Amino acid sequence: MPKKKRESPSSSSSNSADNPGESLQPVLLSPVRIVITFLIAGAAITYRLQPMWRENPNALVLAMWNSTVGTAGVAQKVPCAKEHRIQFTGCEPVTCGRYVLDKLVTSEEAEQLIRVAEKGMALGGGSGGATILDLHSGAITVGTKFADVRLLAKKKGITELFSYDDLKLYRSVKNRIQVEIERKWKVTAGKLKLTKPTFFSRMTAKPPATVHDEYWHVHTDTEQYDRFHYTALLYLNTYVSDFEGGRFMFDTPGLNNTVHPKAGRVSVFTSGIENPHHVEKVTSGVRYAITIPFTCDPGYAIGDPQF
Repeated sequence: MPKKKRESPSSSSSNSADNPGESLQPVLLSPVRIVITFLIAGAAITYRLQPMWRENPNALVLAMWNSTVGTAGVAQKVPCAKEHRIQFTGCEPVTCGRYVLDKLVTSEEAEQLIRVAEKGMALGGGSGGATILDLHSGAITVGTKFADVRLLAKKKGITELFSYDDLKLYRSVKNRIQVEIERKWKVTAGKLKLTKPTFFSRMTAKPPATVHDEYWHVHTDTEQYDRFHYTALLYLNTYVSDFEGGRFMFDTPGLNNTVHPKAGRVSVFTSGIENPHHVEKVTSGVRYAITIPFTCDPGYAIGDPQF
């Protein structure tokens, strides 16, 4: 039997009482539009593949929730898409594909990162099933809009929303993932750079309030952002144990294409159209994850978050 699922933080009542969307001007942040586009992922772009999971949702599992992949992880190679060849010497992959890794981040670190996310999300929360928190721009979902979590914290008299240890853990995890991407794809050290948007996501079974809550559309990352070259997803809790639905799907016919989220599990892949993907709808519980994209273009590099 599944373990008791994590309760979703209750924030909708305080959101409406405080009316942060009215008190903070402007409510919408320009960086958030980037996050919005990433979350709806495919509302404007419909990939033409027919995902195999729709015919048999239990087949073609790349990594199970109740097992651990080996130290080297699970790998699948796919041909690189000609449309999105990386033009930066020392950063291009020899072959494209995806890896699933279970040894980079511990379940205890994943649990701590959920607490970090909830510190910010307690000040907001989406009206629909998706809430995002971007530690770099400060963007957070509030109702059907977005606001700056730093301004919300200041309004409530919170002087230190995230501690030094919170940000240190975030940087440590990000750095480990970056080094592993460099190792797996033989990228020259120093060539790979963090880029935006990078954010925490919290997904529930609540029906969508706006199109921005529809995270389940098939998409490819470089169709949204040319600067994306490698994408990493860190799962903070576990399918079946903490939520149902919410599996990650690579929509590539003929390959094992389903990844079960598991606390501490990392999925990394080349960001081109060779890796179309989506997240299925969460049907119960609460799903937490972090999206961490990397670029080879130094012009799109961003620094670590500062609060």
